[in-house]
Amino acid sequence: MGRDVPDHLELKTGMSHTIPQFFVEPEMVQGSQIVLTGGILRHAIAKRLVPGEVFRAVLGETAYLGRVLLVASDRLLADIVGRQRFSAPLIAVHLYAALVKGQKFDLVVEKATELGVSSIHPVVTARTITKVDPEKAASRRERWKKIAKAASEQSGRPFIPEIAYVEPLSRVLEGPFLGKTLLAHEHEVRGGNTVSDLLEGQREASILVGPEGGLDSSEVQSAIAKGFYPVSLGPYIMKAETASIAAVAILTHHLKANLTALQQETPT
Repeated sequence: MGRDVPDHLELKTGMSHTIPQFFVEPEMVQGSQIVLTGGILRHAIAKRLVPGEVFRAVLGETAYLGRVLLVASDRLLADIVGRQRFSAPLIAVHLYAALVKGQKFDLVVEKATELGVSSIHPVVTARTITKVDPEKAASRRERWKKIAKAASEQSGRPFIPEIAYVEPLSRVLEGPFLGKTLLAHEHEVRGGNTVSDLLEGQREASILVGPEGGLDSSEVQSAIAKGFYPVSLGPYIMKAETASIAAVAILTHHLKANLTALQQETPT
């Protein structure tokens, strides 16, 4: 039902553009073919796929490479010409970010997803300007999940990050947390710990980022009491949404460096 292909499902197609990726439903993989319908079909048409072109269809832990045979108003038909099984990423960053006003949290979700974040946890703090009731919180979560899915497709990552429910910081601090726990803190960092120092040898980390104006002093102390290490993200004060995106980039960089160092030390 198709041949195995190398990592990232690279295929010599004569085309220089990035292969489009879609997260498909089980019923869309039919024997040796893929059939796209509904919203995914509309997305494929928007990508201007035509017969002969290839795309990646992700279903669970398998990615299929399809070559387009037919594009019609009700379906896109493709032959499966390759497939790949993939495992969970070897590093993981979990972002706990305070809600920001307007649609700026949409940007946080999109960019953190593109950077490879594993999960995003929207947090309500004392200084959070955006207050949402349970009904609106559920609606926003569904919106963020769609944004994360679209960003995953655009960036070619095979996993969509988890988007958690909106929760107050007091409940978030009850845990549990995964990996090393860090607190993005723009003020003086106790003990001079750097992100590099704290993440040495780690493959997984969680980071808490406050709203505009930061967490209040009692929230900072509560987080520290729960095992969060305050760290600086740089010499300048960032907007809350920038800090969240930067935090994911910085942690991902250090965790990847750790993994590379470990792989170089491991005998082959």
